[in-house]
Amino acid sequence: MAFGSMYVGASGITAHSNRMQQISSNIANINTVAYKSGYAFFETLSSKAAPGTTAGVVAGGDNHGSAQIGNGVRLANTRTDFAEGSFDPSTESTDIAIGGKGFFGVRNADTGERVYTRDGHFRFDKNGILKDNHGNALQGYPIDEHGVISASSTDIALPIKQELDANGNMIDVIKSDPKATTEVSMISNLDSADIDQTTDSSNPFFALMKNWDGTSQPPLDAEKYSYNSSIKVWDKNGNAQDLIIYFDKVTPSDGDTSDRKYWEFVVGVDPSSDAAAQTAGTSSAGLLMTGTLTFSGDGDLQSMSAYTLSSNSSGDAKDLSNWELADINEDGMPQFSAVFADPDGGTPSEQDIALNLGIKAGDGQWNLSGTTAADVGSNASNLARMADGKIQGLSTTDYWGSSTTINRSQDGFGEGYLQNIEVDKDGVLRGLFSNGLSVDYYKINLYNFTNEYGLRREGSNYFSETNESGAAIEGVPQEDGMGSTVTNNLETSNVDLASEFANMILTQRGFQANSKVITTSDAVINNLLGVKK
Repeated sequence: MAFGSMYVGASGITAHSNRMQQISSNIANINTVAYKSGYAFFETLSSKAAPGTTAGVVAGGDNHGSAQIGNGVRLANTRTDFAEGSFDPSTESTDIAIGGKGFFGVRNADTGERVYTRDGHFRFDKNGILKDNHGNALQGYPIDEHGVISASSTDIALPIKQELDANGNMIDVIKSDPKATTEVSMISNLDSADIDQTTDSSNPFFALMKNWDGTSQPPLDAEKYSYNSSIKVWDKNGNAQDLIIYFDKVTPSDGDTSDRKYWEFVVGVDPSSDAAAQTAGTSSAGLLMTGTLTFSGDGDLQSMSAYTLSSNSSGDAKDLSNWELADINEDGMPQFSAVFADPDGGTPSEQDIALNLGIKAGDGQWNLSGTTAADVGSNASNLARMADGKIQGLSTTDYWGSSTTINRSQDGFGEGYLQNIEVDKDGVLRGLFSNGLSVDYYKINLYNFTNEYGLRREGSNYFSETNESGAAIEGVPQEDGMGSTVTNNLETSNVDLASEFANMILTQRGFQANSKVITTSDAVINNLLGVKK
């Protein structure tokens, strides 16, 4: 019996040593990112029939109860606590926590093996690949330039390009390509008290256009117009160009008696930037569009006309008969063609730009066809109008007060260099560039398991799937039960230090008691050996 109790005590010491090791591991990882604490569970070893009993029944006795003796204790299982830890704020946008269920998936580039972690401490390497502390790449779904998310996950990697620096050395950069301007919006109020600055008795609606002089700088003197407003647009080569719209009040010379008010406008650029073969170096250089705006007596926009130089014209570019009604794009906006010279001597950039002054053609047409600016003359009734013209909520007006630009915008941009990375709660990783552009690159993958308690700890904050856990279920944040991604944060350990100290004391007491069993059993054996003497 004494020998048996000694082995029972030894099993208790072994079990409590294992439990103390788990507690020690929890305490040691109190500051480990996203560490999940573990718990040790005990179970009894098998029991045996007590000496002098048969199948556990006392021989010859009236007591037919159990007469078994336990053989000790052992470690039954350890279980991971996957409760979410608190979040620790960070200054890095690639420090990412998961709020809720799920694991990040990271791939070893050498073996292709994928493991899973809650540790969101990621950084880009020199090749633009987003990796963890051990060089494993975070997985995500690529997003193309049209916003379409791929169905296959891959390593998250930024697109690196090479270019020459100021010293002629080839360097790696991450930049966005330029986008040529395709639409300009210019919403203004034109002071109804202004007077007609430039007049022409034969063609009062095109007096500004006829006074344009592309061989002078500026092409229109300040006293020739009532108001102008400029905006930077971008050509296909990524160069900024100053686009200017000039406005001037029109006094019809045909004696129009209606309460309508008219303004003419011209759209132009610096003549030196105009590389069109028809106009470069001529008096019409830089002149891109001419037209009119018609307002009600109350100053509200009613209609618009717009003319551009015919591509088939071979005569004088200032001849009104060579200016045709502008094409209307699919959005109902009149558009002009510009050929911008490359300041670096490269190929000129030809592009179409739509002009939005607050009105669009509902059916994409003019109410007249085949007419030129020369057909208008001095009669306001000859002005073209947009068929089914739609006045927008924000449009150019002719109210009393100073002329001012209310809103201006354009959809182009020059090349830009990556300045920052952000990740939203849906896991979209986007690049922010110096040109104001933001580009969605990836949607970060999250993974879940049918039985997360069946995962195997692999060290380094990694888990791997097993038959018990089931295969990884791939998804994205905030869908199908997955948690959200929280950038500029890291999940902390979920170890409860107070509970660990309490468990450590209980475990130490258990260890101490079992060691006492061994010393007591040893004393019993020594006494038995002394009987012989």
